[in-house]
Amino acid sequence: MISLTIWHTNDIHSHLEKWPRIFAFLREKRLASNDDLFFDIGDFIDRVHPFTEGSMGQGNIGLLNKLPYDAVTIGNNEGAALGHDELEHLYDEAVFPVVCCNVYEDKAQKELAKFAQPHIYMTRDNVKIAIIGATACFTDYYEALGWGVMEPIQAIKREVHRVEADVIILLSHLGLPLDEQIAMEIPEIDVILGGHTHHLLENGKDVNGVLLAAAGRWGEYFGEVTLEFDEMTGKIASKQARVYETMNLPAPVDEADQVAAFLNQGMAELEQKVVALPHQLEHNWYKPSEVSELFHEAACEWTEADTFLTNAGIYMTDLPKGIVTAYDIHQLLPHPLNFIVLSMTGMELDVLIHEIAEKEEELRDIPLRGFGFRGEVFGAILTKRMSFDADLDRALWDGGAIDPDKIYRVATHDTFVYAPFFPIIKRVAKKEVYTPELLRDVMTWKLKEKYSEGG
Repeated sequence: MISLTIWHTNDIHSHLEKWPRIFAFLREKRLASNDDLFFDIGDFIDRVHPFTEGSMGQGNIGLLNKLPYDAVTIGNNEGAALGHDELEHLYDEAVFPVVCCNVYEDKAQKELAKFAQPHIYMTRDNVKIAIIGATACFTDYYEALGWGVMEPIQAIKREVHRVEADVIILLSHLGLPLDEQIAMEIPEIDVILGGHTHHLLENGKDVNGVLLAAAGRWGEYFGEVTLEFDEMTGKIASKQARVYETMNLPAPVDEADQVAAFLNQGMAELEQKVVALPHQLEHNWYKPSEVSELFHEAACEWTEADTFLTNAGIYMTDLPKGIVTAYDIHQLLPHPLNFIVLSMTGMELDVLIHEIAEKEEELRDIPLRGFGFRGEVFGAILTKRMSFDADLDRALWDGGAIDPDKIYRVATHDTFVYAPFFPIIKRVAKKEVYTPELLRDVMTWKLKEKYSEGG
């Protein structure tokens, strides 16, 4: 019986405190066998970590090189959270191929992005293996950044029809619901290694004869898939999946030093002075603060919006009196969040204010994770210019009536657009994504404008 072992990671999100154990384990497997395959399924980087921010992801690629991996696909944290030039050159030093069949040089979708290949082939024990990759279709972000992105199932079907192989493996940064749909619609695929929705399939999942495997999030787990082949026919006789819990692995003797080195390297990259403050700017998770007031001003100026809707929990630290560095601003706003401006009718704005009034107490203390948010608690909803009169059950703008026919430009960010807190936001027809600048880039701009000499 011929056997093939596949090791896979997904959605590590720069949780580099987990990396020393994962790397030590996988490196041992890599040295023990040249036949095993190693894949990462995207979102290996996350700009929340100073190591990633300081190197714009290049440091993370260096970590993948050291194993080295056999191939990776990209997640939205590689594809949509970096500027165009940063992504275009992210893999310049990679010793592995990037496999992604649905990201293009521009929205005309005539030429695949130059950093990617739609599929690759590998051979083990005379078994020909095709690897296809695809990533989540964040159209607004990719197009705003100058890329194009195709609906993934259509792109995957095209590649499956093109390849000729004994085994087809899909590296899918698409999420479990789409992986299940792909298994139903494209049963020619043998294995789907998944990610994006942070789902954990401890022993895999069989859907229509296709094996789905995924290892959760943040490096808490990584996965192993074993395929066995009938030597007479060359066809797959069995498929098995399992995961390993990282915390149960032996720690390298220098684990703490490695983790500290990642942080120290990032801090060194971000030590440049931005501005000198005459006094400390304080933050507060439960009410407006000096930081939130300044950032509201910055948001409205940058996007030409009428107001800025956010949660106070995005502001993670104070800014100190005296020299403020890029690292200080990164710690204040570590989230990979972009501005998104909603063009809302007065009627839609009225609904939004009512929805906020109904949910704000419930949301205040929740330990939100995901949707671009990298904080501790959601905090108060900050709605400058918008208010609600509970006695009259009435939404207000600047303390007065809302014009039902007027268009109001409300700036917010990814958290409010993609999380299901306020359903009216999903229904707003016109949404403008401001990219590549993250929230902290705009805060940097505003601090320089206000506090630099001559500012």
